[in-house]
Amino acid sequence: MKILILGSNLSSEAGGYSHSTFLLRDSLKKIKGNQVYTLGYWVSKFFHFEFSLSDKTSFFSFGIFKIFPFSILYYKKIKIIKPDIIDIQGLWNSASIFNFLYFKITSTPYIITPRGMLEKWALRRSFYRKFFFLHFLEKFNLKNAMCLRATSRLEAETFKSLNINNKIINVPNSIKISKFNLKIKNNKKKKNLDWELVICGFDENNYKKSLLRLSEQLSLKRVFWLGAVYGEKKNKLYQSCDLFILLSHSENFGLVIAEALSFGLPVITTNRTPWIELNKKKCGWYIELKMKKIISTLNYAMKLSDAKRFRMGKRGRKWIIKDFSPNSVGQKMQKVYKWILKKGPKPKNLVVN
Repeated sequence: MKILILGSNLSSEAGGYSHSTFLLRDSLKKIKGNQVYTLGYWVSKFFHFEFSLSDKTSFFSFGIFKIFPFSILYYKKIKIIKPDIIDIQGLWNSASIFNFLYFKITSTPYIITPRGMLEKWALRRSFYRKFFFLHFLEKFNLKNAMCLRATSRLEAETFKSLNINNKIINVPNSIKISKFNLKIKNNKKKKNLDWELVICGFDENNYKKSLLRLSEQLSLKRVFWLGAVYGEKKNKLYQSCDLFILLSHSENFGLVIAEALSFGLPVITTNRTPWIELNKKKCGWYIELKMKKIISTLNYAMKLSDAKRFRMGKRGRKWIIKDFSPNSVGQKMQKVYKWILKKGPKPKNLVVN
């Protein structure tokens, strides 16, 4: 089976979008009989790449506008590959345009993985561009997709609320599972005043400046800004921490939450993410995005003993290994592709409508 994964910005700055796209590629490559091609743009001044490159992975220059990467060579590559099935990662980008043109000519079946881009919070960003794109192109792409892939139940419910009539599958993103011995941290009795806050990630739209000003206004002494971290440095950072926090307004998945759980960290996140199982699995806190609730949860989590946090982390890691390993996700998507190409049965446990 010749599978083509179409992406937009697949440089490391794209974070979970890029990371999970290449994990999907790698897991599908391991399945006998598959030829897996990946196309995308490199929209970054930095070159750091955690995955292997091959003649089946192509990066293109972003062209004139960095905000909307476009290259006619991208389309020519699709025509050369002649895939059996296409998996589009995301919306509102030139991959949608090229898929539209290719589908008109060949009727090659495709699925769309919106990656949270149909969530209300995401739709409000660059609203007019997306409104134009939806009515002149994306509506056609969505209508003719063989199915839409949600990466969580929350995202699947979003699709239903938008009256999208396509078949919907629910297959989560996968993450790399690091091999290490999870050990209880022998911290001395920590008071709340002894904790350190480590903030990581790319500085998007100079957001870091406003955070630095806020930090100075509050006279915070133990705040560390590490920027983007990768590879072994990131692994060691996870292992050195006691707690992970992602107070997000909107996440269709939230790859860093899965990563943190895989390293045995209890997680605090909001009900704007799909991680409602945190409370049920007893490995974190799924809370409202309200200041009082955030403060009370932080105080509670920081006052827990190391032994209790260790037990929470152990439960979280076990859960992630079971449900989010690359092999598990790759096999699920393989079943979906075969079903679409009429080479296998309908994967009833994955189809949610």
